[in-house]
Amino acid sequence: MRVLLIALQQTTEGPPSPTEQAQWTEAGAPMRTARLEEDHALALASAMRDGGRLAPMLLCSKNSRLHRRAAALNLPTLTAGGPVDFTRLWLWQRRHKHLVVQTFGECSMAAGRRVLVMRPPQSTLLCHAFLLRAPHADVSSGKGMLSAHKILCGSSHVRERIAKAGGFGQDDAPWRGPRNRQLPLSGDVLAHIAPGMNLEGYTPAPQWSAEAAAPDSDQHFIFCMGDALTPRSGVHVVTRAMAAMWQRRDLPRWEVRAAGGGPRFQEVLEEAESLGVQSRLCLLNEQPLHQLLQSCHAWIAPGSAPDELPETLGAGLAAHMPVICGQGDLHHQRLLAAPTAACMFEENNPQSLAEAMINIMTSEDLRRSTVREGDALRPGLGLDAFADAVCARHEAWCGELGWLEKSAHPQGTKPATDQQ
Repeated sequence: MRVLLIALQQTTEGPPSPTEQAQWTEAGAPMRTARLEEDHALALASAMRDGGRLAPMLLCSKNSRLHRRAAALNLPTLTAGGPVDFTRLWLWQRRHKHLVVQTFGECSMAAGRRVLVMRPPQSTLLCHAFLLRAPHADVSSGKGMLSAHKILCGSSHVRERIAKAGGFGQDDAPWRGPRNRQLPLSGDVLAHIAPGMNLEGYTPAPQWSAEAAAPDSDQHFIFCMGDALTPRSGVHVVTRAMAAMWQRRDLPRWEVRAAGGGPRFQEVLEEAESLGVQSRLCLLNEQPLHQLLQSCHAWIAPGSAPDELPETLGAGLAAHMPVICGQGDLHHQRLLAAPTAACMFEENNPQSLAEAMINIMTSEDLRRSTVREGDALRPGLGLDAFADAVCARHEAWCGELGWLEKSAHPQGTKPATDQQ
């Protein structure tokens, strides 16, 4: 079964530049979102090529970073950007009786609809994917969105925004694609799929020993967090929790390392100085988290952003560390399979966070139990887990349409339903 993956993102090499970081606002960080979509498209294409019954073709922008990465992996590709490229796409799609078209992000929606329109009715399944942010309201109610038979949403927030803007998902308004190209598919149009993170380099972090906690020890219990300088990162909650902990004289030595770029460096530094905790706070720029975590003992995810990157919570789980996180909707959703895999605190409450940090630092049993509970979540953190879940959905939908024989997904996974 042929699958056309469309990812037309144009990203830059390397970590975000200071100029790019200065443009991050609560309205989002488009380049960061594009990099995540690019990584997921590449992971899905690789998974389809290496196993299963789905054969990928990746449509990407000519000479883009994604194009170069796909070529390095010997993935089959088509390019977009000129009349000759369009002709090649048209000739390629003619050779396939049935086709699944999977787009990534807002920039790829129009191309997905064009492929759908150029093909015979009842021969194409169009699926969009929005992993971090929903498109703008006018885009969510436009032709590109309404052409899709299925939409993969990375969170409940994305799902709710699309449903509200598009006015679909209601029982009295079934939505199965454009007129004359509808498909008899069951289940919700808006399906949840958890985004993954790159797990390369992650190994179990060192444990905090009883000897290190002795009063005469000069070792520090190190808390760490990522995306610290982005809007709604929760770093201000951390600094105020540090001020509350500073008053305690019965605790081991401790410090907080805040990694990640963003526009809030001066603001955070000034707040730490005003609270008198600047000596316990280390503000780092973009860092490879898997390297940073090898010298840390607990991970904090205090943010409340609905478009938080998967690694903002998942890095601590991937490194087998005790995790502390806020009680936001996104965190509850990502911890659904193991709610006790993190020590949760009341969102935007510094006193609650300080209590959670003290409990993790002083209780070896609590640290061990949270790490143990995280075992249930670790297999689903990576990009491979995302790719397997999407492949399972595609195979289930194609089986329902009679485009391939119904059978079990490759050993170790099983088709997911459209319900969360």
